[in-house]
Amino acid sequence: MFYATSVQSIERTLSVLRAVSAGGGSAGGPAGGSVGVSAGGSVGVSEVARATGLAKSTCSRILASLDDLGIVERIDDAGRFVIGAGLAALAGSGTSPSSLRDLARPELLDLADRLGECAGLAVPDGRDGLYVDQVPGPGHVQVTDWTGHRFPLHTIAAGLALMGGWSDTDVAAYADVGLDEFTPHTVTTLVGLRQRVGEVRRTGAAWTIGEFSEEIAGVAAAVCGPDGTAVASLTVYGPVFRFPGGADTCEIERVVQEAAARVAARLAG
Repeated sequence: MFYATSVQSIERTLSVLRAVSAGGGSAGGPAGGSVGVSAGGSVGVSEVARATGLAKSTCSRILASLDDLGIVERIDDAGRFVIGAGLAALAGSGTSPSSLRDLARPELLDLADRLGECAGLAVPDGRDGLYVDQVPGPGHVQVTDWTGHRFPLHTIAAGLALMGGWSDTDVAAYADVGLDEFTPHTVTTLVGLRQRVGEVRRTGAAWTIGEFSEEIAGVAAAVCGPDGTAVASLTVYGPVFRFPGGADTCEIERVVQEAAARVAARLAG
């Protein structure tokens, strides 16, 4: 009886782990990639319960235990999970949100101080960019803390920076699902998206001006892993009335790109 109960417990745990690893699904090649060893995005308890057929209380208990072990990682107050550093280490590859935050935090602090605006760290989460950390700028007028929030990749600088390494086929597959329009400035056509991704490829930086919110402007650069794949992006954003203002945008790009390169160097080291 003990053996049968133990096997059942292991099977349930593995089914929960598979559900987290599958994440939120994917479309458009790298758009479905996520940090760690997961092929999908973040998931909540209800999604895990539907995927496994287990009770939500059972899934919640298993996820809590796996979180304690570092096998999965809770990334926001809403209770969404991704594959954690513990499993990534066992797999011998991948980077978890927590380790990325540790590596990127000094750069976020420096960016916020040097550029005077909020600095954030985003990772790919299915078709979205998921913000996993943010440092406020020194100004009195601040944008909302986006930590734990997800936005379509084509609407934010952090997302476009991640798309810079995609092939034309990947970009077309992403656009084929549809490009949601949030403001009149949001790119909503494949031609427009290809142009934007092409700019990122040429310059190494992505800008958005009022494309998710008409009141916010941002710039971002990708953080690449040892294999050259973008695993995250560093971004700086602020109110459009103030950022970038009269500042030298090329200099801003350089500062953000160099910060992203330093995080990438720490990943490789």
